Amino acid sequence: MKRTLLLVSLFTTITLTAQIPVTDVATNASVGMVNSQLTSINIQLKAVNKNLGRLINLMEKNNNDTSKSRKILKEELEAKKQAPEYVTKSTDVSMTMDLKSKILDAYRTSKQTVQEMEYLDRKEIQEFLGYASNAILETKDLFKQCNDILKTKAIIQPEERLKKVNGINIKLENILDNLIAYNNKLSQTNAFRKSSRTLINMNKD
Repeated sequence: MKRTLLLVSLFTTITLTAQIPVTDVATNASVGMVNSQLTSINIQLKAVNKNLGRLINLMEKNNNDTSKSRKILKEELEAKKQAPEYVTKSTDVSMTMDLKSKILDAYRTSKQTVQEMEYLDRKEIQEFLGYASNAILETKDLFKQCNDILKTKAIIQPEERLKKVNGINIKLENILDNLIAYNNKLSQTNAFRKSSRTLINMNKD
């Protein structure tokens, strides 16, 4: 019996001793797997960090580009709010000034000559003076429009400003032509009446 107990005790000791290495191997395997997973996660994290770094750099670049674009756009808009020198000193603007001076000169000359015409009646003279005064008022209004086009802070393309000034010049030319034509018509009427009066007087004699 004692011998049997001794054998059982021995087998139990051997079994316990044999289980210890198996447990260590399993633990080492688990630790190795965890280490492998951690290594994999670290690699993935490094890749994510690298991608995040690139993304941040890209976002910063895009932000800088957007800021530059906004600045350029703002400068362009500010530039369009002012007429450039090639517009303010253009032949179109010079023509506006010239036409204004010619209309004023034509008005002064016509007013004086018509009032000195002996063979026009008072109504004809008054009608002309009224027409001429309206022509001057219209000229001043058009000239003001031209200045407004050149000085306005509204966003207008330089070519559009020149186009508007050219349109004003066409109207000023019509005012000048019509004023001269009206004056010539009265001059012809006065000359015709003078000739007729002269013929009548000659026939009387």
